[in-house]
Amino acid sequence: MQLPKSLDDGEFSAGDTTFLLIQPIWDEEMGLQNPVEISVAPNGYVFVADSGLKSIFAFNQSGDVLPGFEDLQNLNITPIDVDIDQKMNVYFTDGNQKIYSWNHYVNTIGIEEMAVSGSFYNEGTGSVTIDAFSEEWTYYLSDEDWALEYVNWGTPQAVIDSLLAPHVFYDGALAIHSFNDIYYESENSSFSGLSATRDENNFIYTLDYPHDRIIRIDLQRTHLLKLANSEEIWVHRGVFAHTATDKGTGAGKVDDPTGIDVDYNGNIYYSQTGEFFTVHKIRKASGSNYYPSVFDNGVNEIMDLYRFSSPADVAVDNNQFIYVANTEAQEIQVFDSNGEFFLKAGIESFIIDTIMQVIHGTDTVVVDTFLTVEEKGFLVEPSAITVDDRGIVYICDTITGRILRYRLSNQLDEDLQPIP
Repeated sequence: MQLPKSLDDGEFSAGDTTFLLIQPIWDEEMGLQNPVEISVAPNGYVFVADSGLKSIFAFNQSGDVLPGFEDLQNLNITPIDVDIDQKMNVYFTDGNQKIYSWNHYVNTIGIEEMAVSGSFYNEGTGSVTIDAFSEEWTYYLSDEDWALEYVNWGTPQAVIDSLLAPHVFYDGALAIHSFNDIYYESENSSFSGLSATRDENNFIYTLDYPHDRIIRIDLQRTHLLKLANSEEIWVHRGVFAHTATDKGTGAGKVDDPTGIDVDYNGNIYYSQTGEFFTVHKIRKASGSNYYPSVFDNGVNEIMDLYRFSSPADVAVDNNQFIYVANTEAQEIQVFDSNGEFFLKAGIESFIIDTIMQVIHGTDTVVVDTFLTVEEKGFLVEPSAITVDDRGIVYICDTITGRILRYRLSNQLDEDLQPIP
């Protein structure tokens, strides 16, 4: 079955259920070179980490490069993953022990001034004035027994400029960021992926590749800013919270992690290239830091042994459908919320009417049957995947420098106009 060149070809009816390629393909004509990771922000902006250009590009859903994100281009590092939270914090990593951040909203509005000191009040002790650039400041901010009652504002331009630029959000080599990580050597961490939550929770998850674990990093308030529109907002740094799950070969354990995503219910999905189970779904148990597996072998098809071949990434949509970049097999496998196989994307399927000879005892019976044949190769090496609110699937085919987009054919009657 030949895929149409665009969604307007009319070759398929609304009753068909297959993933159709959306034109145009995003490639070097859009300024891309080696897109290695892709993520969709809450407002619909599409962020692409391009390792070849050491840049993160922001596109609208038509593929137009958006202005105002120039700070994320020509970086001093090579980004390998990117994600965006509800506050429009753009998080990214270069595969080292650091995670960087940059806030779109703050850069759009601008910083008028920031807190340089403040007075904290405790009912039993009274008031104390603290320098906003000291560790005492973050201590008092984190202590519920103290309330910030008054702020002295100033314009330390060097600090303001550093907050407007991409800066370190979490550094495993620094004790102030990883002081709670007592069982691992955080300075030897190497983050192969990260995911922000889809709600207002103040934390992110990241894959620590050398330690074969997933860790939660909490957002801790640091600087108080007054924006040009008089709005007051907090800047955050990342601090180690706990290890969500660690090394092992069973369900819910980690072995050479490659990709991670989090849904709106807090379920964590991750892919890996280790032995046995290569795609997992875990969820934090209420009242503890234990993350049991949601899927099990023999119950959920997504946990079938040897189903995937070196999957590089996983994504989840608003219906909790799961999309796996089955990299070496040159395909995308899609599963429903229960982990049952649904469809494939990135391949062409042909139905062939054929005749087979079936031996039954001493007789040979001729059977007229239909065979489904898959043709692969259009997707060469899918390395990253994400899904937007409209159900459009974005795939980074890094080796060819392309981003491919697919959508289910039974949704062609919906509005495909970009989100403004």
